[in-house]
Amino acid sequence: MELVLSVHNINIFMIKKTLVWVLPLVFCLLPAIGSSELQPLTDEAARIYAKHKESVYQIRIINLDTDKKTTIGSGFQISSQGHIATNYHVISDVVHEPQRHRLEFLTHDGSVGPLKVIDIDVIHDLAIVKSAQRPSDFIRLGAEKWTKGARVFSMGNPFDLGMTIIEGTYNGHMKNALYKKILFSGSLNPGMSGGPALDHNGEVMGVNVSTAGNQVSFLVPVDYLRLLYARIKDLGDQEVKRDWKAYIQQQLYRHQDRYLEDIIQSEWKHMSIGDARVPAEISNIFKCWGRSEEAENKLYRTTYTDCYCEDVIYVSNTLSTGQIIYRYNWVSGEKMNAIRFYNLFEELYTYHEDYDNAERKDVTNFQCQDSFVRISGQKTRVSMCARKYKDYPQLFDVHVAVASVHLKNRGLLTHLSLLGIGKTRAQAFVKKFLENIKWKK
Repeated sequence: MELVLSVHNINIFMIKKTLVWVLPLVFCLLPAIGSSELQPLTDEAARIYAKHKESVYQIRIINLDTDKKTTIGSGFQISSQGHIATNYHVISDVVHEPQRHRLEFLTHDGSVGPLKVIDIDVIHDLAIVKSAQRPSDFIRLGAEKWTKGARVFSMGNPFDLGMTIIEGTYNGHMKNALYKKILFSGSLNPGMSGGPALDHNGEVMGVNVSTAGNQVSFLVPVDYLRLLYARIKDLGDQEVKRDWKAYIQQQLYRHQDRYLEDIIQSEWKHMSIGDARVPAEISNIFKCWGRSEEAENKLYRTTYTDCYCEDVIYVSNTLSTGQIIYRYNWVSGEKMNAIRFYNLFEELYTYHEDYDNAERKDVTNFQCQDSFVRISGQKTRVSMCARKYKDYPQLFDVHVAVASVHLKNRGLLTHLSLLGIGKTRAQAFVKKFLENIKWKK
């Protein structure tokens, strides 16, 4: 690829003393409270669970060699024709290695049946599978009209322990995220992925997808599921045999091409680091963090700024993609002689990220080009490396290392990584990124 890349003490006496005057007051007030005004306690989760337990399943991936489960998740009926919604990551092993796995469901009463993958949305982690059953009931898809603080009821099968229902709250959509997600204050656990998140009416508001722990979880908004299901309905009874690798590549390529075009065409923000002005949060989906370090010998000091988009696309259990990451290192070593500083600078320049988004079976080796170019009128060393995705040859991981060479005992190092990007967009992005590195006068 060519690129130009606490135990508190309790005072029992005080409690008793308080009760002496509080209790009579309470009993005096009771007659004044009309019984018709007392609100009975409700058990809404129990109502919703009873209504939908027959429509929510455990989704199981079975290894054909051992006939044992390798992966479990959850799913739910969305049509009378046997369509079941779940997460793409739950069923991905069947998509990638159908010769080693089979897909099945387990109902609340222990019945088991086979499933077939019908369609997937890799970008939003959704899939629709189908059983031969024709259920008498299914769960309706709701509309996105909820207010922050509304109760949400999430169903699924955590840790293979049996079907459960979790009550939490709707906290709107994640701000400044590339992939629209619902922030759910509730405990999602492994095995609940793909289960439904329901509103007060028992309609789907989202699909369980992930958790950050501490009652912070995420849902895929129902609108994306509606769009995926609409594709299936448009086909009617027509059965489509898909080349899943080509289909996944198409989704990944179109997605990165669309959102990167918007970023490239936008006006970028800048920030100062050392003697340079560099791209900051180039869109609202990026976050930048900074820190500084001084060497033990105090001969040099390094200031770091890391910027990245947190959203990642799951492709398989060995491949994730879709991120853009860039780091700036401003290195200052006035107490070092020129040769010693140069050796330090060279070592930091050639530092290469230990990429863990893919394994050898997923990508080729990096191929690199090293050259000197002029950036903001100053001579600059640039190394551009790229590796191709073996199953998705239109996509690459691209790494660009940039080092200033015109300053004495100080300098700027920049590392830019683009994961899962097409060649044309990579060239355009790198070109604009380099052009937005400016030196202060």
